[in-house]
Amino acid sequence: MKMLYDFQDKVVLITGGTKGIGRACALAFARLGAKCWLTHRWGSADEQELFAAFTEVGGHAPQIVEADASKKGDTKALISKMREAGVERVDVFINNVAMVVRGDGFDAHGKRALIKSLEYSAWPFVDYLNKINAAFGSYPAYALAMSSDGPDQHYPHYDYVAVAKAVLETFVRYMSTHLREHDVKVNALRTRQVPTESYAQIFGEQNTGIAERFAEFAVTPEEVAATALAMCSGLFDSYSGQVLQLDRGAAFVDNIMTMGQRLLAGADPSEALTVSDPPPKPVHATVGDLVAAPDQAKDQPHSVAATLRRALEGKAVLITGGTKGIGLACGLAYGRQGARTYLTHRWGSADEGAIRASFEQAGAPPPVILEADVSQDEDTEALMQRIKDDVGALEVLITNVSFAHVSQTHDDLSFKGLKRSLEYSSWPFIGYMQHAKAILGRLPRYAIGMSSRGPEYFLPGYDFVAASKAVMETFCRYLTSDLLEEDIRINVLRANPVETESLESTFGPEFAPFCKKWYADGFFIQPEEVADAAVALSSGLMDGVRGQVLLLDRGFGFSDNVVRLFTERERFGL
Repeated sequence: MKMLYDFQDKVVLITGGTKGIGRACALAFARLGAKCWLTHRWGSADEQELFAAFTEVGGHAPQIVEADASKKGDTKALISKMREAGVERVDVFINNVAMVVRGDGFDAHGKRALIKSLEYSAWPFVDYLNKINAAFGSYPAYALAMSSDGPDQHYPHYDYVAVAKAVLETFVRYMSTHLREHDVKVNALRTRQVPTESYAQIFGEQNTGIAERFAEFAVTPEEVAATALAMCSGLFDSYSGQVLQLDRGAAFVDNIMTMGQRLLAGADPSEALTVSDPPPKPVHATVGDLVAAPDQAKDQPHSVAATLRRALEGKAVLITGGTKGIGLACGLAYGRQGARTYLTHRWGSADEGAIRASFEQAGAPPPVILEADVSQDEDTEALMQRIKDDVGALEVLITNVSFAHVSQTHDDLSFKGLKRSLEYSSWPFIGYMQHAKAILGRLPRYAIGMSSRGPEYFLPGYDFVAASKAVMETFCRYLTSDLLEEDIRINVLRANPVETESLESTFGPEFAPFCKKWYADGFFIQPEEVADAAVALSSGLMDGVRGQVLLLDRGFGFSDNVVRLFTERERFGL
């Protein structure tokens, strides 16, 4: 695991930082020692209340500045104040301003309203980044734009906000590419149904009343803040140029076939359908509940280290294919947080002595190393029984085994080969959860499947591997819907090529050098980076992320095209 980001005295700039999501983000970063600069408009900030809230979490008092994000003069004045206060660098920039311009239908649309929306809710993200670099000589280490799912989901009167968010997310992808050489991690965080003042202002009393009937999908500002903190913690540094959806899996089930009965049941009591009770509302957690206070007795006290250890110490973590590559990296990452790890392998492929030595060197509890074939139920049952006897419950399940037929041509594809691939690389994702529930009496709190770019990105000979990963990713979404009432968060991590033995066995020894020639080393994701992302997903900081497929590629996928090669042809001698 790389060093976690230490927030002690780091400067965090948050536009729209005095209320709602912005305020919650500021408190989360301040709890770990960051110095927060918060902007607002029109005297909307209750400064006394803010100072009291920061004192309560043990943070530095915030700097509160009235600055209109759309006005160059205000931005310039803000930067000047920061320089006068001795700020030498902005470490984290969170763009949270979204001006509400209501859309009132086709006939009422006007160019002025569109331009105004972009001026307030999209352009400041680019403008602030450029002005920060011009003033301080460097970009922030992390740039995070707060977005919503408006570009993909219809909401009443949301036209202009949705357009602005679509532009904002496009800028995120482009700025990630532009700033890659500066090692800036640029992402967007999409939310929906976050109960804030602006939410009520946009949608009105009637619509927010309907949304309350689906309160199990509501994400609190504090949960958004905890996820933002995780994305800037050092754990998610291979994730850039991406749009992360934070919605408890709501988007996938938000359709008439799935939700229609609940809507009809409340429309007219005399015509109510018999429907099951909705899942319980999530418990509202404070920033203090989600982010552990700094522990001066531990290493990296002003990072998320205390939060990770609080969440994982003594907990059982099962990793299939856990003795090499990504699986072993995951075992070590969880072990460093005090977790009790169970690593499976097949065919006597594990060097147990070397593995135990690496855990000892990492200061981790000794792992339990077991030979278990993921395709055999009796092996799985014995494994779950061992965990029950040792610990009593399974906290994290990581399915990492990938065994599939690699075809030479499409002519050698067979249904038998597909079936075998699914038995090893897809079904264990579901089967292990079923066995965990049957033997342990409950599901794991976190389930993470390891996938790849294959389902959406052509890789020669990868047909069955890609199909197996597609099955896993689809089940991730459906299981999230099926298990809404259960205490489980199911997600999948997709990674750009990771230099492991399995990569070389699939594509040959010349593949990695070729990629490095045309992309540089950053194209490859390291096993430790995948492991860090898995730890973040199961840390308690990102519990609103459910049913998602997260791509770890440092943003390379967005620029992986022939146009980039043409543009850089002189550099590569093409």
